[in-house]
Amino acid sequence: MDTFLVSAIATVVVIRIFLEATGYPQLGGGGLHIAHVLWGGLGMLLAILLLLLYLSPTTRLAAAVVGGAGFGAFVDELGKFVTSDNNYFFRPTAAILYALFVILFLATREIRRFRGLSPEENLVNAVEIGERLAMGTLTADDRNRALQLLAAADQAHPLVAPLRASFLAANPAPTSFGRLRWVGSAGGRTYAAIVSSRWFRRILAAIFIIAGLAFVLTAIATVALLGGAFFGVLDAQVALEEETAGGEIAAVIQALAGLVAGVLIVKGVFALRRSRAKAYRAFELAILVDLLLAQPFAFLEVGFGAAVDVFIDLALLATLRFLQNQERKLQVDRAPV
Repeated sequence: MDTFLVSAIATVVVIRIFLEATGYPQLGGGGLHIAHVLWGGLGMLLAILLLLLYLSPTTRLAAAVVGGAGFGAFVDELGKFVTSDNNYFFRPTAAILYALFVILFLATREIRRFRGLSPEENLVNAVEIGERLAMGTLTADDRNRALQLLAAADQAHPLVAPLRASFLAANPAPTSFGRLRWVGSAGGRTYAAIVSSRWFRRILAAIFIIAGLAFVLTAIATVALLGGAFFGVLDAQVALEEETAGGEIAAVIQALAGLVAGVLIVKGVFALRRSRAKAYRAFELAILVDLLLAQPFAFLEVGFGAAVDVFIDLALLATLRFLQNQERKLQVDRAPV
């Protein structure tokens, strides 16, 4: 699902960049126009065929990439189908797509988090990994995952013991099969080395300290603006009307999101000296508030240009989650035995 969503989002971004750079060309002629929604349907069809015809895990990954690209090309033309004049440039399209992808992401995450596998499902998943054992493509990670699944399965089942013995006796796949994963692991190690370094943590702390100061200054300016408008200052009233031009409800929600995020950032800044873990958690919550409450309305106002802020938020979110994992490992290592 993660691969599917990344592929879909990347496809939307690439299509928009390509069309902007090429002046929005049209495929076809003589009264015909081959819209890319058709290419999206073709991509989703290919993904379905792959899943129906083949059983390997590699095929599922390919189907996720192809199907995600097809879905991205399909929903990118949403504006044409929700407007009476088939307006591809319908500005709320960006906000609708953003909300759609966020809902899909959160839904799949919550399903995986709150619904654990039953003993029977653990065994079935281990059997499925056994396909790679039969094909000689089993990696060390696959073997460890299979052993974890078998440990959570019903130990009285007659398949559990022979499957565990088969996985324990198996040799990991040759380097050629694990090359892609090795590249990913190398990238992960490089990322871990950078993010866990002291200077990087200091830079990250400086970023949020600056954000906290900006929030305090913004809060003071907002209070002054509201106070001026309340007491009848003309300039303040005009400025307030401009701020709420996108709609009072949207402005209120964005203001509340900014307030909550700002308070969390300030809280995290003060917590940095006492507990980095608590500070990182506060910063993470602030970014989530911005992603889930403020950014949808930013997309509604400025369209796909708001994607830059989203990518920055996502990069910070990934970094903070990694640092939280590092802090948890340090706490486990320091715990008395």
